Amino acid sequence: MPRNNLGQFKPGTCGNPRGRPRKLPRKIHPDLLRADFFEISETLVPIIENGRRKLIPASLAIDKQLVLKAASGNLRAILEWSKMRHRHALEHVKRQLDCMEQLLKSEDILRKFPEDVTDEYKALTRNLRAAIDADYLP
Repeated sequence: MPRNNLGQFKPGTCGNPRGRPRKLPRKIHPDLLRADFFEISETLVPIIENGRRKLIPASLAIDKQLVLKAASGNLRAILEWSKMRHRHALEHVKRQLDCMEQLLKSEDILRKFPEDVTDEYKALTRNLRAAIDADYLP
């Protein structure tokens, strides 16, 4: 690049023709984000309950705040809590139905082949029956 005898660029020329390099964005992997999210949600935070200070996970503290806001009449909090309740109830029902399906299959095997079934299998079937809520049993 042409310069004069003082080392200055001639008028109309730039000393940095390519310009400043652009800042590259950090690459964040979704698995790392998910792991960080769950790790942070288990961080203990102090709360005061019944005049006593105690430490609870951040996710539980957030849920408590959401319930308190919903109970005070905050419409957004009510809607969010309703969505969470529906999602959790649906997951519970799906788990219970899966357990019921497994229980029915195992009891069917017990009826068809009583001589081939071991005591361990019977115990597992009893444990499976015990794991199901009483509301879902026939």
